[in-house]
Amino acid sequence: MSQGPVDVSHAQDGGIMKNILEEGSGDCPVSGNEVEVHYTGRLLDGKVFDSSKTRGEFFKFKVGTGQVIKGWDQGILTMKRGEVCLLHCKPEYAYGSAGSPPTIAPNQTLEFEVEMHDFFGEDCTDDGSGGVRLTTTKEPTGLACPREGSTVTVSWVMHHMDRELEKRSVTFVLGDGSESDVVPGVEMALLKMKKGQAAKLRVKAFYAYHNQGNADLAVPGGADLEYQLTLDDFEQAKYKYEMSKEEKIDFAESAKEMGTLYFKRGDYHSALKKYAVITEYLEEDGDEENMSEDSDNEKIEEVEDKVEDKKDESDDKVKQLQVAAYLNQGLCHLKMKSGLEACTACDKALSIDPTNVKALYRKGQAAELGQDWSTAEQHYRSLLKVDASNALARKQIVICRNNLKTFKEQEKKKYAGMFNRTNFKEPEIKAKEENKTRPDFSDDEGDDESLASEGGEEVNV
Repeated sequence: MSQGPVDVSHAQDGGIMKNILEEGSGDCPVSGNEVEVHYTGRLLDGKVFDSSKTRGEFFKFKVGTGQVIKGWDQGILTMKRGEVCLLHCKPEYAYGSAGSPPTIAPNQTLEFEVEMHDFFGEDCTDDGSGGVRLTTTKEPTGLACPREGSTVTVSWVMHHMDRELEKRSVTFVLGDGSESDVVPGVEMALLKMKKGQAAKLRVKAFYAYHNQGNADLAVPGGADLEYQLTLDDFEQAKYKYEMSKEEKIDFAESAKEMGTLYFKRGDYHSALKKYAVITEYLEEDGDEENMSEDSDNEKIEEVEDKVEDKKDESDDKVKQLQVAAYLNQGLCHLKMKSGLEACTACDKALSIDPTNVKALYRKGQAAELGQDWSTAEQHYRSLLKVDASNALARKQIVICRNNLKTFKEQEKKKYAGMFNRTNFKEPEIKAKEENKTRPDFSDDEGDDESLASEGGEEVNV
């Protein structure tokens, strides 16, 4: 039932008068929420100038962020899900003295019938799936968001439907949350939050406990969760350019340990992320500072020699870590059946260490994933040039040749079958005459013989 109009403008100047036609339920959106509405816009004479209903799709926007007219940014913040209302917007809350030609003349008061379908918090996922939605409930005291690698202190109350399942405070390194039983969705949200900020967080099962659930917390499989989350404090991680070479090496070794831990658990995505951090942080930033030279001072020369030795050691360590990280990236991609990405990672390892046996072997494995047996054999042969006694490479060459032979035989049968299925009926006498000049489509024993010799156990390199 329609109620009397209420002034919902922030200034309380009568600029936005709201009349509820149908009551909604629940809470209202906050600034930054993405809302879905249906609307019909009218001039004061009743003429409709725009309607989402005629287009058959909801109008979506972030409320309170200036994406729409002022009357909407303020008025829609007062609506609940399922609510239908009239928003009567004076010119200064609509299109002002400029209007919106040719439909809306300058200084027009407008009326909008708005239906609130739904609203959501900020999407914190990288893929835009909306699986982690954040709605601020308390404004932050800080200005910066923590980066991955920051040490964060957080507290939360976690619910499933109407049941409180966990109340907790924890300090952990952002990016390594699984070590402290922090679900990925919470980590994603913390990257968007500031110190002192509290938020309501909706996390889909895929970003929480998946289909397995968590028996200790009584979380059923496939459960979507809601958190009341607060970022109490954090120590910001350094940027790459703020680190010394020694700090980068320590950082990389720590990332490698975590990557190995994830890999052993079968969490190849998280492992890959850690190995990628290593190569990112150990890339060259540019020219390093050169120490001043003084040939007349023996002490300075001695110090320079020691510094140079230490520099050589650190450079060697950096290369070792880079090669290991690229090799492990390649291995993760192989586990995830991504042959092209695996080959790219191994090529990067080979650009640092051109004779690396593992990189050459994994390039062969990557080619095998794509059933490119010839290319795989080439990679294994390259490996044998470096390590002629490598039994694994020799074994894989035999396997590749046999697979190639099988593939060719299957192709031959397939095309032979195509000819056999062709049903041309001709007079018998004429057919016999033509057979004298027709090519022979029977199996070529010579081809089989040559393939058989290639598929033998002995391989010459």
